[in-house]
Amino acid sequence: MHTDSTHGSRRTPFSILVYTGSDTDNAIGEDIIKLVFAQALREAFPDTHISWVPGYGRNGYFDNLLRPLSSLYVDEVITDLYIDGGLRGLLAPGHPILNRFFDLILDTQTTLSRTLFLRRVRHRTFISRNLGYLLSDRKPPPGLSAGTPQLVEKLLHLLAAATGEIVQARHTLRIEEHWHVQAEELLPEGPAYIGFAPGAGDQGKHKCWPLENYIATARRQGEYGRVPVFLLGPQERNWWPMIKERVGDALFPEGSELLKGKNIHGPSLLMALAGRLQVAVANCSGAGHMLAAGGAAMVSLFGPTQPDKFAPYARRLKTLRAQDFGSNEISSIPVDAVCQAIEALLE
Repeated sequence: MHTDSTHGSRRTPFSILVYTGSDTDNAIGEDIIKLVFAQALREAFPDTHISWVPGYGRNGYFDNLLRPLSSLYVDEVITDLYIDGGLRGLLAPGHPILNRFFDLILDTQTTLSRTLFLRRVRHRTFISRNLGYLLSDRKPPPGLSAGTPQLVEKLLHLLAAATGEIVQARHTLRIEEHWHVQAEELLPEGPAYIGFAPGAGDQGKHKCWPLENYIATARRQGEYGRVPVFLLGPQERNWWPMIKERVGDALFPEGSELLKGKNIHGPSLLMALAGRLQVAVANCSGAGHMLAAGGAAMVSLFGPTQPDKFAPYARRLKTLRAQDFGSNEISSIPVDAVCQAIEALLE
């Protein structure tokens, strides 16, 4: 039997529905940022049943690749609620969600028809940043910047509206202990490890700093007595032979013999490895967001994309923009500048 409880001066919800954006570009980095929010939500409401709707349907990451992580924070992922962005979305009849009740609904997107549909779901409290919180039952407390471009801050403002308090999310995501044990076997105590994630989901290369530059930076770190660690996704595995030849002391933990025959791979492993790194260098990419979520101090490289919006939520961060070197091309960022950023984070 439920009994009333309070969070600060507000009633603690027994059930929460979180609706996220309905259009996906398969950017896993965005879902890593949403995991930071999900963790903060769970910490604010540890005993609440949390239902999560990735509005783009079954193509998201919360219910597959990231499920080992999202399951730590989210009780239920609803994958069949796609709300059309036009008038049809507003008037859509008959979805089972309309027969359920939630103490709190958090609408994280800003398409009006979707917000109006969600208000049809039975609820006690509805919070949406749409139209400057005009349709919301609560607003964030004073002192929060309404115009912040960062996704994680926008999401935390919703949580602040729910709790009535300004929320500071932890930069590092919680993962199960066995991942940390495996990461320590792959990167044992002793050396200073510098990580490099040279790939990006966008293989058009406009977001990728040249591999040659990563190799030059890694070689320089080796000269300083540090151990370069390359973290390569499935699309970058063909880079291994060239990197091994050019950076003889580099480690490739995800390809280690220690992992043969084990079902140990994916985001959780990468995040655990991040905790073993002194600094990591990455493009604007999903891997960069995972490394930040694992606790690495980050050098984050940007070409045409904007760090104000897309920078990883890292505990310590140096961003380098191509525009600061006279170009929109990420290749214009010099190796010396990246090495200087690494040194600054090591101080």
